[in-house]
Amino acid sequence: MGGFVAEHGVPVTYGHGLVDGLGSRLGRTVVVSQPEVWDFIAPTLGGSPEQLIMADELSPQILDDLAANIPAGVDSIVGVGGGTAMDVAKWIGWRTGVSLHLIPTLPSVNACFTRMTALRDGGRVRYEGDAVPTMVHVDLSVLQAAPRAFLSAGIGDVLSCHTALADWRYAVALGHTPEWQDEGAGASLRYIDGLAAAAPGLKIASDEGITSLMELHREIGWRCHELQHARFEEGSEHFFAYCFEDVTGRTILHGELVSVGVLIMSSLTGHQPEKARSIVRDAGTRHRPEELGITWDEIDQTLRALPAFATDGGYWFSYAQTLEITPETFVTARAALDF
Repeated sequence: MGGFVAEHGVPVTYGHGLVDGLGSRLGRTVVVSQPEVWDFIAPTLGGSPEQLIMADELSPQILDDLAANIPAGVDSIVGVGGGTAMDVAKWIGWRTGVSLHLIPTLPSVNACFTRMTALRDGGRVRYEGDAVPTMVHVDLSVLQAAPRAFLSAGIGDVLSCHTALADWRYAVALGHTPEWQDEGAGASLRYIDGLAAAAPGLKIASDEGITSLMELHREIGWRCHELQHARFEEGSEHFFAYCFEDVTGRTILHGELVSVGVLIMSSLTGHQPEKARSIVRDAGTRHRPEELGITWDEIDQTLRALPAFATDGGYWFSYAQTLEITPETFVTARAALDF
């Protein structure tokens, strides 16, 4: 396998046609998916699940209810789809101890490789749980069948290392935890370099480009668990994304929204914005508001709300908490996305 190769991470297998008939081989299953994804994958996956759950909520109360009501004697929990399906399946697998199999159908988030679930609780995002899948099945044919924008959106949760590392350094300098770790920080730089190398392959949906991206996600997922924090890959860019969802009451593809956050925050802080732009350009990731179906007014509202949102939400200390909002802020944000 060429490209980036993870040294650590949860069990994974790569190839073409891995999903074909998998549902029949996993025994009695509970499948967690999403409507459009399930319509696409069900004929290929095969088998007849004991229960089919359409993932749409990530509140701990709803997830616990789902876990408490799965059929007795089930052999496998199977998550099929994007981040929400992965997180719901992980929670059920963790709560029940049933063998967990994850089938990502788009690489726009790293949820299939992280052990915690990104809960939505009381208007903020928090992480809980410890789900280790029996296997993550990465069927390259399935990922290549996704719209190209879904593939290129996958850079977001790796590109975020660029701004998160700057946020971490800034926070430590002002006395905030967690303490600085040279090895973790150095890993972030390796991940960005790996992403830069993979970006052109993602633009054309090559096997090597997709596999490298998924291996980056796998390594990052392992490191989050090893360090017991995600400080090296979650910072002001993610807080921008969460704030956007809070302000507007809606969301877009997670990876695209986080990439927008990276472009804006790296420009506002002067932290090598050209490096982030180069990766976004090479991967062909959508980032202009008109491409994403959002407005400049929504971006402006998000920036105005960001300092208080990040502070009140108790997120890691970052440039988001101390961002000074001036007319120049909005000029810089526009320039950050207009390339």
